[in-house]
Amino acid sequence: MYILALETTGAHASVAIINEEGKILEKRSEGVLNHLQYLMPMVKDLLKENQLQLSDMTAIAASKGPGSFTGIRIGVSSARALAQILKVETIGVPTLKAFAYNMPDYDGLICPVFDARRNQVYAGAYRWEDGQIHELVKGAPYLIDEFLKKVRAVEDALQQTQDLQEDIPGSIGKAAGMRLFFGDGTKAYKDWFRGEELAPEEVRLQSAASVAKLARDMAEAGAAQSYEDLKPDYMRKAEAERKLEQHE
Repeated sequence: MYILALETTGAHASVAIINEEGKILEKRSEGVLNHLQYLMPMVKDLLKENQLQLSDMTAIAASKGPGSFTGIRIGVSSARALAQILKVETIGVPTLKAFAYNMPDYDGLICPVFDARRNQVYAGAYRWEDGQIHELVKGAPYLIDEFLKKVRAVEDALQQTQDLQEDIPGSIGKAAGMRLFFGDGTKAYKDWFRGEELAPEEVRLQSAASVAKLARDMAEAGAAQSYEDLKPDYMRKAEAERKLEQHE
């Protein structure tokens, strides 16, 4: 089994291949927003460097959003085209949730935050528990202050739960009050993140390797689908669409 994963939702495109043992092969573009130009050449080079053929792929995964509207369209449409040609299934990977695989050993809240402009973000909060990802703040559009309040409310609830567990003899509570922030929103709204702990730079942004890992787990859970059913998840309408609706 080989899954080819495409990540085009952020400034830097990347591609990765994962096999049934979980071995990851990845290639990343250093250019900014050059997805259309370099995505397929990166796929070709990754295959060639690892002596693989496109026909060896058993599924195609795409990071389906949120993120750059143009980037999402490029990734999803490329995945659909490849899957149609190869006659294999696709896997639509939630971009925010994939960040949990950027730091799978972290005990606290993993909080990806994408800049959506005008004090708005696409964001969510996730936590590993017994090898499973739990979504504790729903991945959605938020005002930046609204999202941070939700994160703090979740932390308060986790702390209360931990305090109760520590009162039970023999119980071992998991660390609460820990959070890491990821994504380009940490730079766009840096004043909001003063004093907050940011993820290390090498894992702070989108990664096709993480998309591939989540895609593999989703495939094992039966979440693969026809290329026709792979859809982007913009999480909100484009500015042009909103303006058009306002004038109708």
